[in-house]
Amino acid sequence: MWQILKRYPKAYLWSVLLHLTLLVLMLTGVDWLVRNQEVGGFENMVQAQMRATPDIERRVEALRAAAPRPPPEPESEPLPRPPPEPEPEALPRPEPPLEPAPTPEQEAAAALLAEQQAAERERVEAERQAELEAERQATLDAERQAQLQREREAARQAEREAEQERQRQAELAAQRRAEEDARRKAEDEIRRKVAEEAERRAAEEARRRAEAEARRQQAAEAERREREAREQREAEQAAQRAAEERERQQQEAERQAALAAQRRAEEEARRDAERQRQAEQEQQRRLEQERRQAEARERELEAALAAELAAERATLDAAAEQRMAAARRQTANKWVPAIQSRVRQFWVRPSASRSDLETVVNLRLEAGGYVVPDSVRVIEGSGNAAFDQSVVVAINKASPLPVPDGSEFDLFKDFNLRFRP
Repeated sequence: MWQILKRYPKAYLWSVLLHLTLLVLMLTGVDWLVRNQEVGGFENMVQAQMRATPDIERRVEALRAAAPRPPPEPESEPLPRPPPEPEPEALPRPEPPLEPAPTPEQEAAAALLAEQQAAERERVEAERQAELEAERQATLDAERQAQLQREREAARQAEREAEQERQRQAELAAQRRAEEDARRKAEDEIRRKVAEEAERRAAEEARRRAEAEARRQQAAEAERREREAREQREAEQAAQRAAEERERQQQEAERQAALAAQRRAEEEARRDAERQRQAEQEQQRRLEQERRQAEARERELEAALAAELAAERATLDAAAEQRMAAARRQTANKWVPAIQSRVRQFWVRPSASRSDLETVVNLRLEAGGYVVPDSVRVIEGSGNAAFDQSVVVAINKASPLPVPDGSEFDLFKDFNLRFRP
């Protein structure tokens, strides 16, 4: 079969096409919807599909149009359906036995008991609802009062914090403007240096391009001279061949002399070309060395500029840190004496204690200067336990302590206080 397909491919394809056409005619000419006359039911419809190329489909359509259509078959009459069988009659269900009816006295007693139970449940439920409503109303009133108090306190605190924040923002803005001016000046200086370096590199690039153009022109001139010399040699050889036809003997000597001169000229031209090539290589090597040196200088300059910029930034950061430390010291010098004075107002000197005693305590404060309960502890005692304990008691009694608001209060959230009488 494969050999037939290889030798007669067209005949094979026409045979396949004919078989497909016959198959299509068989599928489209047979009535698949004929009813089953024996059983009286309807058979399922069968749908056949065949995939083919567009060329085969066109040929099938042409053959189908040319083929005579079979006459329509008369439809068969449907057989009558058998009558339905009668359903069996349902048997009556047995009725359950009837319970004896209650007496009127039992019904009256049951109704009275139900009314009493319902009234008692309603009374208990009403009392419970009234108690719950009273408790809920009291809770709501207490919550509203607490909420109003919290809102008023929060409003006052927010006003104080807003004023402090405005002052702090103004100071920070002035500080940022000064730092921005310094940074802008440093960046301007760096940009100026970078621009000068870019101009220098552009000039260097223009010089290299000019030298490359000069070398190209020299190479073109050398090629032109070589081409003229070659053309001249070819003309001389043609004249020599023409003269050789007239006088072979004389031209042989002349030819030998010309060949010798030609060899000398070619050797001289080769030496000149070699010298030119060596000179160009030397010049290329020198230019490459200069380019590498320029790139090294450029990298060194960039590293120096980066180091200078980093040093300037470090200087600015150190100055900012010093300003912040000075501000913290100023805040401590302002408020620590006030705190010590407040504690002395509530301090009671223990009996038999010297006047030169001194102790250091650690304490934590909340907003408003309130001492956190049980947060005061002695970290450097005076050697006199009664004196140390009197200082702890005085600090707790002096709460709230005088402290600043806003960001300055962060210094006093957890700090050490040195106390001496």
